[in-house]
Amino acid sequence: LELMERHCKGQCRVILITLYGVVLLGGTTGTVLMSRMMFKRKSQSMIAMIVVNIIVLHSVLLVSLPFRLSYYILEVWEFGTFLCRLVSSILYGHMYVTFFFYVAIVILRLLIYFKKLHMQQLQKCHAVVLSIVIWTMSGLIFLPILFLQYGINPSYSKQRRCFEFYKDINRREFIILNYSMIVIMITTVGVLFLIQMGVILQQTKALWPDMWAHQDYRAQIKSFFFLLVIVVCFIPHHVFRVHFIQNYSEIDNSELVLYNEIFVALTTVCCLDMVCFIGGVIH
Repeated sequence: LELMERHCKGQCRVILITLYGVVLLGGTTGTVLMSRMMFKRKSQSMIAMIVVNIIVLHSVLLVSLPFRLSYYILEVWEFGTFLCRLVSSILYGHMYVTFFFYVAIVILRLLIYFKKLHMQQLQKCHAVVLSIVIWTMSGLIFLPILFLQYGINPSYSKQRRCFEFYKDINRREFIILNYSMIVIMITTVGVLFLIQMGVILQQTKALWPDMWAHQDYRAQIKSFFFLLVIVVCFIPHHVFRVHFIQNYSEIDNSELVLYNEIFVALTTVCCLDMVCFIGGVIH
């Protein structure tokens, strides 16, 4: 059993180092190239402003990844307790705020499609207001958790380890918070996914076979891409989170914790979304 655990630990570390390494290289490349493209276009549309926010979010996460890589390579955390908490919380903050911006893009395009909103009505100031609202709400939710609740157990500071803040997972407030986020994310994505598929099928039927020549159709495909990113990168973590909460035990949890870390790492793959845009997968 001990041999199997060591083997799993070794394999999981390789997977984590590979995932974070690919995301760091690919995400940095995509973010830099997309930033240059946005700067050249100088677009002030609401969608473009939201994409700029996503680029900022990705940049913050990418800056934190070398710390994670050094930890999984050296198996020792050298940067202090607060930085451990900060780097850990950046990943979760990035995931949820990115989710909010992805959903904002999808909803905006659906409102435009259903004629509830006209593109001409969407000014730069609206994008700025939306961005401020999302950042403020996220700050009000996540900053108190980071500074007042997350990873404050005294036992965490006694060992040179990081990203293992699981001892509080069975606390009632954390269970409620986790299940709330799981339900909100899965329900939101499920509803938007069905609506988006209906819109795409309707447009395909109406515009066939020249649908790719229509900007509205391509816009809906881009929205579908953002939903797909959520499904591939964020949903697996939240589904596994249910299993993790129900089965976590401080006595025997090594394998469960390692699998959870892999699903956490998978959430960072969304940083490759800009590579997809640059590479022409969507355009």
